[in-house]
Amino acid sequence: MITTTFTAAKTLADGLLALTETHPTISLDVGENTADDTTFRYSLFLPEDLKPIVVGMLAEHGVNLLGFSVVDESVDYVALTRESFPPLIIGPYFIARNGEAAPAGLIGLHVSPNRAFGSGEHATTTGCLLAYEHLREAGFQTSSVLDFGCGSGILALATAKRENLPALCIDNDPPSVDICHENAVENGVEQLLTCRVGETPPAGQQFSLVFANILLHPLLELAEPLVACLQPGGALVLSGFTTEQAPEIETRYQALGLRHTWRHDHAGWVAQIWQHA
Repeated sequence: MITTTFTAAKTLADGLLALTETHPTISLDVGENTADDTTFRYSLFLPEDLKPIVVGMLAEHGVNLLGFSVVDESVDYVALTRESFPPLIIGPYFIARNGEAAPAGLIGLHVSPNRAFGSGEHATTTGCLLAYEHLREAGFQTSSVLDFGCGSGILALATAKRENLPALCIDNDPPSVDICHENAVENGVEQLLTCRVGETPPAGQQFSLVFANILLHPLLELAEPLVACLQPGGALVLSGFTTEQAPEIETRYQALGLRHTWRHDHAGWVAQIWQHA
């Protein structure tokens, strides 16, 4: 058995998953690359005789592997993977990535590491969760939630488990939508979350709380439909852009009649709350 780890475009994930279905002896781990939101960190484990197939498939996608290493069969790689994804505590949330039980007084969210963005460690996820807690502490009343660009669904899971709130979860990546639904089932809130594939915010629907943790360009391009989804008096939580990009976001959303009422900066990433002026 040999292994290799590399970073590559997120779009490669579907091809690698299909490869593991064709060749069940190939194992795949997919993790977030916190340094670059456009890529994933991939780890492959495979028999040596399948190396030419993997190398050829990756070369077709412009990935040239630097090398493989021999798997030490005495190492418990499952345990090592668990160590790589320890539980996280963000505000009142205990985010368990390997099924750990939440300590008393914390809200447990079970979000296993997978190819869907949002297993908890990225600064934008932290910012959005803290934005929601800020709203609660300020007395904001939430009745319905849109998690646009939901990824793993972690933000909708938080609102569902915190306040029993219904949420519509939308992502343009079908496997991420499947994972979002699986996470809803795992967390016992499948009756509250509706998970579906979509490219744009839902026209004709409004929500008291809207999350859009995506990237700069879609936030700029979809600003009008996102604002149209916001109920009067509602709150729009935006993230997925850097400190340097924040002025572009502010110019765009201020022009649509909103004002930002809260901001969180961490590791160069920004999360903001926007409300009607």
